[in-house]
This record gives sequence, C-alpha cells and structure tokens, in this order.
Amino acid sequence: MSPAQEESWELFRITVSPRTEWLVLRVGGPDGDHGYGECSDAGPAEYVVRELDRFVRGFGTDGLHTGDDFAAITVRGGIEQARLDLTARRADVPLRKLILGQDSLRSVELYANINRAPGGRTPREVAATAEAAVLDGFTAVKLAPFDTPDADGRHTLAGIGLERVRAVREAVGADVDVMVDAHERLSLDELTPLLGPFEELGLYWLEDGVGIARPGELAELRSRTRLPLAGGEFAHRSDEVDAVRGLLDVLLPDVKHAGGPRAALDLAHRTGGMARISFHNPSGPVATLHAAHLAPLDAAVAERLEYAYGEVAWRSDVVHGAELVRRGRLTVPDAPGIGLELDTDHPAVTRVWSGRLEPRPSCCR
Repeated sequence: MSPAQEESWELFRITVSPRTEWLVLRVGGPDGDHGYGECSDAGPAEYVVRELDRFVRGFGTDGLHTGDDFAAITVRGGIEQARLDLTARRADVPLRKLILGQDSLRSVELYANINRAPGGRTPREVAATAEAAVLDGFTAVKLAPFDTPDADGRHTLAGIGLERVRAVREAVGADVDVMVDAHERLSLDELTPLLGPFEELGLYWLEDGVGIARPGELAELRSRTRLPLAGGEFAHRSDEVDAVRGLLDVLLPDVKHAGGPRAALDLAHRTGGMARISFHNPSGPVATLHAAHLAPLDAAVAERLEYAYGEVAWRSDVVHGAELVRRGRLTVPDAPGIGLELDTDHPAVTRVWSGRLEPRPSCCR
C-alpha cells in the first residue's frame, strides 16, 4: 500500500542481551507527527533492513515479499503498528479507541515469561527466577524447560525439562499458575510420557507441544491429554487458525508476526469463541503497549498478556517510563496512540536504518 503523504522511516536497534534485541520502527509525516511499531524477532537486523529497503523502493508494503516470508510478514507487522499509532495520535485518541472504538483499559494483567531472564538454567536457578516474579506480584509464570540441555549431561532433554517444571511448581506453590512452552523441542513420542506428570503438577497450559502447522499431530496430542493447549504465535493466515479450531484452548496471536494489530485481531476472531486469547508478546515495550490496547474485555476469552520478565532493569527507561508495571499489571497510558516515546539517546539505542517513502506517482497507482 502506497501512502497518501510522504513518510520518513527509521529503524532503531535496542541491545538488551546476547539473546535479545528489540527492533523499533518510527514513522514520521510531513506534519512532524510520528508513530512507533516493533518488528523484533523478524530475524537478523540485515534481513529487516533488506525488507525495509524493498518497502521504500516499492512505494510501500506492495514492495515487500509476499506469501510466507517470515521476515517480511513481521516487518509488515511493525509497519502497520507504526502507521496505526501515527493515525491515532493525529486523531488525538488512544489506539484502542481507533481500532476497537472502545475507551482505553486502565490496566492489563500480565503473566511473567521467565525464559529470557538472565541466570542459570538448573532447576534451582529457574525456580528462583519464577519465585522472584511471584514476589513482584505476578500470578502466573511461564518457562521454556526444553530450550537448554542438561549442563551435566546426566538427564535427557525431556528429563531435565521435567525437573525444571517440578522445581518451579514447588517454588511458587499451588496458587500460582504455571505454563510450559515446549517450543516444539520434543517429538510427540518424547513428550507423551511427560503429559501425566504435567497434569499432576496442574499446568495452566502447555504451549507448542505440537505447532499449528501440523494439525493432524496436534489432534493426536489433544487426544492424549486433558491439559489446556496453547499455540499460534506465528500464525498469519486465517486458514492456519481454521485448521486447528477446537484443538487449542488458548490462541496466541502476535501483533508482529501476524502482520500487524488488525491481522492479529482477525486471527483472534477466527476462533469463534472456541479458544481464549492471550497475545504472544516476548517483546519490547512498543509491541507490549500495542498488544495491551487490543486486550479483550470478555472474561470468557480474555487471558493475561505475556510479559518478558527480568531481562533488564532499564526496560521502561528506554520509553521514558511509559511502560509502568506494578504487581503484575501494566498501566495502559491514556494518551494518543500507544502513549510512549522512544528515548533515542539511551545508550542501548542505535539507529541502524532510515528511508523516505514517497507517494506512488499518479501514473503508477
């Protein structure tokens, strides 16, 4: 899609850890207004720059790769976020009002994804991080117990993963919800012996035991367990959600990887109320506030929003304190757009690309 007015674009890289960097887009118009979007986890920064170059050379999103190109879809998601933020700011309304026609929520409940927090990955160390999140007021924690092999080599990946989950449950107690993200690290045959222990531990959900790209195998997992199943973080087409309707208890659309906030909402609506909605969001403050503005109100489908817990102490500083998390709840700014400004002078922030998008010539529209 070509813009009606000239747009200036910038890409900022925010270095968080050896594992994590946030990629933030800023769009500016000729009137000086601007908006922010996030395209983190699209792939290496050079892939993102490649797609942005295509974007400006092709007079807009028509220049991006189409189909299932993951980087292009995620960049498209960041572009749409930024444009919607800009539009809401120009209209002097919060993003939620622009997209849903609803007043902003005062706050959104979060769950703590502890997978990106620093520290070791022994069962005791993972449990300590989970316990810290609970002390900070979170009522639910999620771990990815199969991402890291046993450092001592004494356990299989399945075995050490189960020990991590047991340690977390023991540390946080029975009143805190525990989710497990399997990240499709185990085959269904490897995962099956863990289903009984997971049920005994009272998992709140099992995520990506089998991905939605394999609906037949997901149906087999569904038949083997009473555990609530979650998935769909990389979904971007309605037929992907249609294929697993009735197999997932919780759908996890992502405002980045779905191709933007409206695409993520469309995916959520495809469930027809057969799954609860928790926006996938192991992301930076920009995507977090975009997702928070979309949070469903209906208690029958609303789930807590994912929050990357404990990565860096300066997380909110990079947006001048606009991301305010207290006792496991995110305050949603009652301001135009998503209600934040990026601190481009912060030492973790680097501008890595800029470009200008001109309206497509009238002869070529």
